[in-house]
Amino acid sequence: MMALRITLAVVLVAGCGGAKLTPAPAPLRPKAKPAPPKDTNVKRSDCDPITAARELPALKYEERSVEEGQNLAEQAFELLTGAESRSVSRPEKERLIHQSVRRFITALSADPYNVHATYNLAAAYARIGRGQCAVNLLARLVALRKLPSQTAAVEDKLDRLFGRKKYDGRLDPDFLKLRDDPRFRDVAKQLQ
Repeated sequence: MMALRITLAVVLVAGCGGAKLTPAPAPLRPKAKPAPPKDTNVKRSDCDPITAARELPALKYEERSVEEGQNLAEQAFELLTGAESRSVSRPEKERLIHQSVRRFITALSADPYNVHATYNLAAAYARIGRGQCAVNLLARLVALRKLPSQTAAVEDKLDRLFGRKKYDGRLDPDFLKLRDDPRFRDVAKQLQ
């Protein structure tokens, strides 16, 4: 059987008369270009500044989930304060802060007028270096301050931010890196 295959191969090659084979035709599709290398050093983008066109419409009280928003904000605050512990490793600290951010966002989805969630989300964003996001939320405090039902809660958070009254001049440490930012200063002028 093997001899038959070898004989057949010799006959086929000899039948060609030693002529060279024509080359295969070019492919119909162009060769794929390699994908550009991924830049692993890309920083997460910050938020866009808030404009009147991007502002969400006001919600009626019955459209809000006030109690759920409060519960979620408290859970997020516990995560955020847990990240302050000296015994927590840096990766764990970052994980806790990012979890708290997600919970604060969910709390604000349930109740967009939650002052506690708004302020502490701004603080969490300031901690992770997302200054524009923090400034946007502080600007939101300016808007919430105008609502009679929220004025006292906003004033308490502003006392913490600026070290007024019961805080005896101690500024909120979460915003220390942001204080030199002109965007922060613009909003701070409106808040004082």
